[in-house]
Amino acid sequence: MKILLVNTPIRFNSWQNLEMPLGIAYIAAELEKCRHQVTIKDYEVEFFSTEQLEKEVSDFNPDIIGISFRSSSYGAAKKIAAFIKSIKPDIYIVLGGHHASAFSKETLMDIPADFVVRGEGEYVMRDLVEMISKKGDFAKIPGLAYRFNGQIIDNPPAENIADLDSISFPAWHLLPIDKYVTGSILTSRGCPFDCIYCDKGVSTRKVRFRSIENIYNEIGAFEKRYKKGRIYFIDDYFFLHKERLKSLFSLILKNSEVKIRWYCQARVDGVKDIELLKQAKKCGCEMIIYGVETGDEEELKYINKKSGLAQAEEAIKNTRKAGIKARANFMIGFPVSTVKTVSNSIRFAKKLNADLYRFFVVSPLPNTVLWDRVIAQHPEIAKEAWDKFDFYSASFDTAGIRKEDLVKYVLAGYVYVLKNRVLFELTIGLIPRLFKLLFLFIKTRRIRGNLSKAFPSSVNLFLEEWFIMRHIPHKDRLTYLKEMLVIAGKF
Repeated sequence: MKILLVNTPIRFNSWQNLEMPLGIAYIAAELEKCRHQVTIKDYEVEFFSTEQLEKEVSDFNPDIIGISFRSSSYGAAKKIAAFIKSIKPDIYIVLGGHHASAFSKETLMDIPADFVVRGEGEYVMRDLVEMISKKGDFAKIPGLAYRFNGQIIDNPPAENIADLDSISFPAWHLLPIDKYVTGSILTSRGCPFDCIYCDKGVSTRKVRFRSIENIYNEIGAFEKRYKKGRIYFIDDYFFLHKERLKSLFSLILKNSEVKIRWYCQARVDGVKDIELLKQAKKCGCEMIIYGVETGDEEELKYINKKSGLAQAEEAIKNTRKAGIKARANFMIGFPVSTVKTVSNSIRFAKKLNADLYRFFVVSPLPNTVLWDRVIAQHPEIAKEAWDKFDFYSASFDTAGIRKEDLVKYVLAGYVYVLKNRVLFELTIGLIPRLFKLLFLFIKTRRIRGNLSKAFPSSVNLFLEEWFIMRHIPHKDRLTYLKEMLVIAGKF
């Protein structure tokens, strides 16, 4: 059969995310293994118009279209599904992703689709395509929701895939590889922790690991074919199993044909071994992204983070000591947040002295404890359009801050934390940094990427400020900037 798989963006043609969509790439690989003809459109990095989509559907003439989306890209998924049904109503449309898994019935009631694949999609989608081709009984497929005689049927959940090595490597050849900044590899699925903002509906708290040999073979196969030279390990918690990582690092160091630079995510309480960090540096680790989330002890307890501020300081210090860049991520605007707790968080961010920073507005996502708590206090939020939940705009008032002001605190956080670094880069450090940029340009013939190496804090500040400000109406921007500067001066 012919299957078109679509990855949806938060906003069309805005190119906010430049990472490979591994979910549909894994599904495509399993479908190709069953001799189906598959193509992928990733509208997070590719141009979208209904005219272009109509041409692609007409040219390829798929039997099935699978649409992957998150809560924040719900609107895009609905638009695509509705348009496809309007031009070819007989095409089967299958929905998947965290949001569809959490709200399978509600999603099918609102979006003109035929099926929802809940949870991990590789085998459920494979079985669904096979059942469609045979005109079989959909009730026999665990993990599937579907329409039947005017009703929506939710089958029992499918078991998670126990042996991750059994899954084929992602179908990279179907992706617009040149559009992505790095390659992406998933070495495990799941996270054992229970932070209130995280949806465990797909990844679960039970962690499953791929074998070291399988991971190494994927790295080698990807690099041999595409020569990206840079990998993002997208595991929820890459440093969870220390001995396993040591084995992977040793394997990479022993084999000179695999030379990569890479980065990953980690918890601040999980990186205590400075020798492990040094080994990570030797085998190409450029940066570790830490989910610090907050610099206030009461907020840490509220979100059930199970880590402390001292651990965050130690992790950042050890990471930089090992020669690896540390990025600290923070979330601003929990239901319990006040001016005091947010100020504590932003002052702590500056104290951490990380290399890079990201501040996000708290957005409650479905199938989380945070969602349940927010909806209990603000039931009207459940009626909001899903694309409002995008981590750059607030959806509720906190205990001490109006939602209209939360974005100003995020903007102020960047200014407070980075302003002195930016001033240094653009004054005393300007000449040597310009020479560094020139050297990097001569070496690579690229400005993009090299600018952030020469002026890291300046790019960090201006890029994040611009990205947030572009979502604010033009008439309000000057007011936002003035009020943001007042807030930054009070930290």
